[in-house]
Parts: sequence; structure tokens; C-alpha cells
Amino acid sequence: MSTVAPSDQDDPGPPLGSQDELVEYFRSAEKPRAQFRVGTEHEKFGFVRSDRRPLPYLGEPGIESLLRAIADDPEERRAGGWMPVHDGGHLIALFRDDGSITLEPGGQLELSGAPLATMHQTCAEVGRHLALLRRLCLPRGVGFIGMGFHPTARFADMPTVPKARYAVMERYMPQVGARGLDMMKRTATVQANYDWASEDDMVRSFSVALRAAPFVAALFANSPFVEGQPCGVLSERQRVWADTDRRRAGFPSAVLEAGFGYRRWVDVVLDVPMYFVRRDGRHHDVAGASFRTFLREGLDVDGAHVRATLRDFADHLTTVFFEVRLKRVLEVRAADCGPWSRICALPALHKGLLYDDTARDQAAELLAFLDAEALTRLRADVVVRGYRAESANGPILPLCERLLDIAAGGLARLSCKDAQGRDESRFLRPLVESVARGETFAERLLGLYRDRWHGDLSRIWEEVEFFHEDETRELVPT
Repeated sequence: MSTVAPSDQDDPGPPLGSQDELVEYFRSAEKPRAQFRVGTEHEKFGFVRSDRRPLPYLGEPGIESLLRAIADDPEERRAGGWMPVHDGGHLIALFRDDGSITLEPGGQLELSGAPLATMHQTCAEVGRHLALLRRLCLPRGVGFIGMGFHPTARFADMPTVPKARYAVMERYMPQVGARGLDMMKRTATVQANYDWASEDDMVRSFSVALRAAPFVAALFANSPFVEGQPCGVLSERQRVWADTDRRRAGFPSAVLEAGFGYRRWVDVVLDVPMYFVRRDGRHHDVAGASFRTFLREGLDVDGAHVRATLRDFADHLTTVFFEVRLKRVLEVRAADCGPWSRICALPALHKGLLYDDTARDQAAELLAFLDAEALTRLRADVVVRGYRAESANGPILPLCERLLDIAAGGLARLSCKDAQGRDESRFLRPLVESVARGETFAERLLGLYRDRWHGDLSRIWEEVEFFHEDETRELVPT
């Protein structure tokens, strides 16, 4: 979820006149292909190493003090430094020109990276971030893990981040789904953002990314434990999302229908209920209100009648949680977080599928048989059975293998090479190996739990902590 970037004053901007301005908001994001970039975001759970309890927000060690340490770090200051962001007097985010470090509702630490031209740059960026955390966290007795759902903590164990928009969501979520609060506090993901050159280019990429989402969920399934026990599924995170808020999550059918474009997407988004309106430095609770009404007539907000602005619309887009969503970038959202190598694999996979026309056409043909209802059914099957899930065209394992082949071909044709002459397809290796074994990462962990750990889940930290030696060796930029 997004944190609002800092500004000197709370200026919502002029009122919107019509939906045409919202259509233009997306059209104006078009870019020449030479300027295409990929931005990568990933969330992770902090913990106290002595007893592996979730890292609290307050105190020492704590999340707020870690953010302060990053902001005050001399090496980071020499590299440009971070601008702190406060909410109600509490430090809740750090911003700079090339990215941000923000917090999810349960204290998950999120790096939102810079828009970068190559996956080599992206992986180096992730490496620098994790190296920074290692340097600051180990002396504090703090670690971080990459999982799609917290493997041991109860909901009550998770910290609460004092962020106004999250307070609104916590009040509203239980009214629209059984697992919304779990989504907020106990899930973590890796996401990536992509550009487009024209409305037709956006439509083609959006439809391919949306149809690929259940396969991505299988490739990145990494949440088979809840509160210290196997939970009976391979992606608890995806199971949570299926029961969060059906009006703002899942697979919007309009994306896959004839005539889809900017205007149809605006209609979809206007039908998603609102959470809040920002005015005078405050997040005002309007949960359940219609943005369509806000646009046409305005809303009464704490005694004042206010009209919708473009900033309000941008805020609203951050509360739309479909498996793929369109903001000023196209954001893919189906993956559980995982080890360092998989943080790099997710943006590489979609770059190969979306930024090469041949690959995108091949993926579109492969997945054309799937509509929104079929995608919903397939995701439910993937949650439980991973690669053994069945689509209308048969088992998904061969389809996952074919998608990886298509993505690798796209990356090879894009031919963005590192200093050693390697193209970006090398970042798909953990996914290729997983498909070759027919074993998701979640199943690998379950096998270790059963056979090597003998039912002792405390051993999981050896596998999923970002700071152990095997992981650290990967942090050297190429």
C-alpha cells in the first residue's frame, strides 16, 4: 500500500470537472518505449532475533527507531539521504528521489525502488537495501524474513503502525470480508510496475498480466504456515486476498472484455468504494462512499462540503487491490514475497512477458482461454495445489513452463546485458528450477518441516531470513 510523499502543504488541487480528466490522467502516462522502466517493491517481516517475535513499532529495538537509524546513517547521508515522513508525530516512512521505505499496517517494511532500465540495476538496488539493513539490524538484534504470510505470529502479536489511513481501513475491512485485517497485518508481497506506450499497448499488457496472475501465484507460492503450523494451503496470502473485499480485489472482468481502455478502467475504479479523503493534513473517514458521487456532487466531510480533485483520485487508486491494477504505471500484485532471488525474478518475469511484443503475443495466445471467472477458480485451486492445479486446458505446470520460456525469450531479445555479458533471463533461474522439480517454494519448506526439521518450525528462520550467509553472498552487484 502507498504512503503519500511529503510536501510543504496539504493542497488537494482544483476540483475535477468531468471523467474526461481522469481518462487524460492515464493517457498522459504514456511513454516512448525507449523510456520504459521497471519499478520493484517488496515487503518483509521484521523480528527480534532473540525470541523471533515480530519487531514492535515503538521502543528499542523497534521499527520507528530503525527508520530513524536509516535516516541518520552517515553512509546513507553521503548517498543523498532520506526525507522523513511523520504521521501524528510518528516516523512512518522515508523518501528520496529514487525510492521510498514505507510501512504496511503490521509493520512490514517495504522498499519501493526506483524506476530502472534493467533487472541488473534492480537486483543491485535490492542488494544495497538488504546490505544496509544487515549492517544496521544485526547489532540491534533484528532480522527480516521473506514470506507471503507470517509463519508464526498471531494477529494480536503484530504491531500496529500509527498511520491514519490504516485506522480507516481497520474500521471498514471487517464489514466487507473476513480476512481484511489479516491482509493488512500478516501478508507480504513483491510487486513490479511497468510502463506503456499507447492505450492499445496498455490494454494488451493489462490483459496478459491479469491472465498470468494465477500462474504467478503458483510460481511464487510461499506461505504454507499459519501460527506455527502447516495451514493446508501453499499460499495463505492468496487465500486471504480471496476473502478481503471482492469489490476491490481479484480479477476485474472488464479488463478482458472487448472495448476495454482508459475510459472503461475509470468506470471500474469509480465503482470501488472509497476509504478516505485527505484535507488539512488529515485522513477523513468516508469508507463506503462512492467516488462517482464525489466526482459529480461532492461529499460532506466532517462538516465541510468538498469536491473531488485529481489528487483524491490518485489516492483512491492506491486503495484498488486487484491482482493487476492501473495507476500511472501498470502494477502486478499476485506474488508472495520470498527470498532475495525471487524478489529479482518477479520483475524479470513480467518484463520478459510485457516489454517484448513477440513474447506478449505468445503469452496472450497461450492464456486467451481464461476469463475472469476461470481466473478466480484457478487461483482457488492454485492456493491449495500449486503446480498440480487444473485449468480448462489441463494441468498448469506445463503452462508455467511455457510462460517462463516465453519470458526468457523476451528478455533475450531485449538483450539488456550485464558486465559479464549475461542477459536478464538469468533472474528467472529460481522459477525455472522450481518448475523443473514440479515443487513450489512452499512445498520445499513443507518438505523441510516434515523431514529435516521434524516438525520444529523454528528452523524456518534458517531458510527465509534475509541476513544468513548464503543470502548475503548474493548481494554483490553484477
